[in-house]
Amino acid sequence: MPGVGDEVPDFYTDQFVMSLSPYGVTCIFYLTSPEPPPPGQPPARKELVRLRMSLEHAKVMAMLMRRQLKEYEHESGATIAIPFALYRDLDLSPDDW
Repeated sequence: MPGVGDEVPDFYTDQFVMSLSPYGVTCIFYLTSPEPPPPGQPPARKELVRLRMSLEHAKVMAMLMRRQLKEYEHESGATIAIPFALYRDLDLSPDDW
């Protein structure tokens, strides 16, 4: 556990995988390699951090994150655009927002 004055890790991530069980949630955050992949291969990625939490914590975090992002869009007048292909690949809809 970090103490006072200890440096806290700082990460940028562009991919994640989430898994759930009756006991909790695990999120694994990745960073995609800037190198183009060989033809027919997915881009290489590096696992940066594995985050585990209770189902309750994950639900509250998701609710707060959604509220903060909606407030940002409202206050800035900007819409955070999601490419249609990403909606399709993740089986999401703009209506889910």
